[in-house]
Amino acid sequence: MDIITRLSGDIGTLSFNRPQTRNALSKVMWQALPRLLSQLVKDGARVIILTGEGNTFAAGADIAELSAIKDLAMAEELSQAIADGIEAVAQVRAATIAMIDGPCLGGGCLLAAACDLRYASEASIFSVPVARLGIVLDQSNVLRLVGLVGPAWTRDLIYSGVTIDSITAQSIGLLNDFFANKEDLLTFVQSKAKIIAANSIDSIIGAKATINSIYGSNRDLPEALRGPTTAEVASSYCSDDLKERLAKLFPS
Repeated sequence: MDIITRLSGDIGTLSFNRPQTRNALSKVMWQALPRLLSQLVKDGARVIILTGEGNTFAAGADIAELSAIKDLAMAEELSQAIADGIEAVAQVRAATIAMIDGPCLGGGCLLAAACDLRYASEASIFSVPVARLGIVLDQSNVLRLVGLVGPAWTRDLIYSGVTIDSITAQSIGLLNDFFANKEDLLTFVQSKAKIIAANSIDSIIGAKATINSIYGSNRDLPEALRGPTTAEVASSYCSDDLKERLAKLFPS
C-alpha cells in the first residue's frame, strides 16, 4: 500500500510508502489523505504521527504526474487534490506530529508544515522548490510557512528553492527539534505522542482552531491584496513554463 495507517491505543500513524519515488505522493494518495485521517480519528486516534517508510519523509508531488498533465481540467484535479490533502492534515481533529527522517521536499515539506509539531533526524533536509518548477503556491500554504519561519525565510525558501538542513530548520522555527539519529527521533516522538494523548483533546483542538484561524488564510483582506486564486494555482500546473522547467530538470 502507498499509505500505511496504524493505530496503537489512541495514537495513530500515517506513513508514506512509495520507496521507488522517494515517497512522492500520487494524486490517489493526496485524495486518500482526508479519508484516512478521518478514519484514524473515528477509530480513536487523539494524536496522529505522519512519517515516511525507509529513509525519506516525502519528496512532494509525483513528477511523472505533473509531466503528464495535458489540460486545465487535469491540472485542476491534481492541484485540488494536493490542496485538500494538505488542508486535511491542518484541520484534522487530532494533534499531528511530523516525524521526519531524510528528505522532506516540496509538497512533503508543506505537509510537515501543516502538522502541529515537527521533529526530525539530523540527516533530514528541507526545501520548497516550487519556483524552480513554475508552480504557484496557494495562500494557505504560504501563510502557514510565514507563521512558522516568518516572512524573510518564507521568501528565501520559495524564491530561491534553497535546501536547508535540520540545524537551520530548527533555528528558523520550521522544526521544533531534531535528533542525532532515527532511533532517538522515534523514541522522542513516541514519548511526546503519549504525553499529548493523555491531555484534553478539547483543549488541544481549541488551541489548534485559533492558531489555524490566524495563519490559515487571508480571506479577510481586500480582494486585490489576497494571494493567488485556485484558478491561478491550477493554471500553473499546466503552464508552458512548468513543462519547460520539468524538461530541463528531468530530461527523458
